[in-house]
Amino acid sequence: MQNDRFGTMMTRKWEVNNKQRTIYLMNRTSIKLLAFCSIVMSVFTACQSNDVDNDKDNNTAQHIYTIKAESTAAQDSAEVSRALAVDANNKKVLHSTWAAGDKLIAFVSSDGTSNTRTSYWTIAADKSGKGSTFTGQIAAKGNATVKATDDLCFFYPGAAVGKSIAPVEAGTQGGTYHDEVNHISNLLALNLTRQDGTAETIGKLYDFQYKKVKPKSIEGSTINVSIGDMKRIVSLWGLRFTDDSNKILTNIDSVYISNVKGSDVFNLSTGSFVTDNPADESMNIVVTPPTGQKVSSAGGKYTYISLLPGTYTNVLIMVYVGNKCYKKEYPRLSFDEGKIYHSDLLSMSEVLPEPYVEVQGIKWATGNFIHYSSGTGEYWGIAPAQWWISRRAVMLDSNRKPVSSGGTIMSSQFEDNPTQTTNDVDLFRFGDIVTALNLKTDKYKSGDIDIQKKFYVGDGPLKAQTTNTSNAKYGDIVWYYTMNNHKRYRLPSEDELKTLYSTANVVPAYCYTDKNTVVYGAYFTNHTSGPRVQGFPTGMKAYYKYSNVTALVRANKGLFLPISGLRIIDNDKMGLRDMAWGAGAYGQYMSSKSHGLLGSDRFKFGPSKWEFKSEIKAQASAIRPVLDSEDTNQSDPVYPAFSNIR
Repeated sequence: MQNDRFGTMMTRKWEVNNKQRTIYLMNRTSIKLLAFCSIVMSVFTACQSNDVDNDKDNNTAQHIYTIKAESTAAQDSAEVSRALAVDANNKKVLHSTWAAGDKLIAFVSSDGTSNTRTSYWTIAADKSGKGSTFTGQIAAKGNATVKATDDLCFFYPGAAVGKSIAPVEAGTQGGTYHDEVNHISNLLALNLTRQDGTAETIGKLYDFQYKKVKPKSIEGSTINVSIGDMKRIVSLWGLRFTDDSNKILTNIDSVYISNVKGSDVFNLSTGSFVTDNPADESMNIVVTPPTGQKVSSAGGKYTYISLLPGTYTNVLIMVYVGNKCYKKEYPRLSFDEGKIYHSDLLSMSEVLPEPYVEVQGIKWATGNFIHYSSGTGEYWGIAPAQWWISRRAVMLDSNRKPVSSGGTIMSSQFEDNPTQTTNDVDLFRFGDIVTALNLKTDKYKSGDIDIQKKFYVGDGPLKAQTTNTSNAKYGDIVWYYTMNNHKRYRLPSEDELKTLYSTANVVPAYCYTDKNTVVYGAYFTNHTSGPRVQGFPTGMKAYYKYSNVTALVRANKGLFLPISGLRIIDNDKMGLRDMAWGAGAYGQYMSSKSHGLLGSDRFKFGPSKWEFKSEIKAQASAIRPVLDSEDTNQSDPVYPAFSNIR
């Protein structure tokens, strides 16, 4: 036995009591079920440890404790929906009872995806307790006769349809993605990506249970079925947190768990998950407490999540507290179905801003190049976050036009025909320095040249190069504004930008901003061996293909480029940024190289684009700089308006 910040830790065992249930069928075209169930849906008690500690080489592994608890009865009288209720005396023990009205989906296996009924048949618990009588109705497609050889499938929670589960069938947009349908199906999409950290909510929405049985007998319109024990098809994980000073965290805004499976498609007919469908498998879970509440580890309390079983690598846990963020990483973790795990994440390290993220050996800036001004002055340089785009939070009405009140806060990626303003600029013309804030001009640096770390006295192809910044009118705008900083950046070369286009792994992704708006883009990671992952183009309005990488990006685990659009020639309007537009949006990123007088190389990606080609120089594009050099252990002052942005 060991002691830690939370108290004495003991090993625990999970015990399931097995009792029988019987189901009766009452009419032929609308089959009525009477289910006599004495089900204990997972009572967790004490004996064998399933605590997570696969991080044997990590110096904090010794802080992961196991638990033992005495066997205790389930809370039969607790009026909670078949939710997992935390034991009052032992925070590592979860009890489970039925509540009157709790529902199981009842489905005829052979119906597959072809049943046209718009809602699932369900059977409901008649009373609260470990076991209950269930009653309800079921019918096969087309009012077919149910036979003794038919498989009947039962799934909990039946009340979660349209919340955490939905019927789906194989999609029509390519690949192996499954689309939601308006009729019942043996294919269920399970979504655990947004939870609130409580055992109670898990019990209502995410404690997925399954069983398939054949009728014991059919007597007229009555089916007699013994269900036996329901099988839990998820894993449960309890987490507790302390900060870098080993202080218990009590005021947590959210918890992000990355690189664990938070969604997939389950086949009721086979009792297994659909394989080889990575588009359905979101690899993240976000815990956000109910409105007005915080996640807390005070008093030994665990924050619980439900996740899909599996073995996962590079698991990252991020805990957001105010304007601070703490992290814990595990190289490898395994979760078995039906089991509960507990981990104490002690002395979590604070995540601090980094000057670059390295992908394919290139040190990319952790934000686009921007100009920003507020009451605290003017800023030219690297954006405070990788997800930053101009107009990151705008109140829009039902027509997606800006309003001062009564609308919905969204990013400019969902604004109809957004306008760029000089105080918030993230799109620039090729080589223009002197008139960069004149949004309605067509000035640019002409000529067949590479402007990286170079300056020119004029825009013409024969204008002289200069090293005197006071005479510099055109050239590398990034170098111009950062060359005297501790962290010095420049425009990316053609070859550097092409590594993102042709080499790095890339998936469609999104990040939450500091204003809780969503910004869509592309997330790049190192490709070292095997087939390259390349998820673009996605197709228009295919938001389901984008994964939440907020925590990974904050932890400097990859490169995120927002879908930024462009600013058209001689105009302050931003085009091709609108993710709701049927023709699609795309990011357009600039290199330092031009070809000919009028064109410069741009990397373009999005719903309808994946290309590297020359575009008109007067068309303003985004810039993701590259770190050129830095003064060791020296940082540049944080612009006051960005001090609380995480």
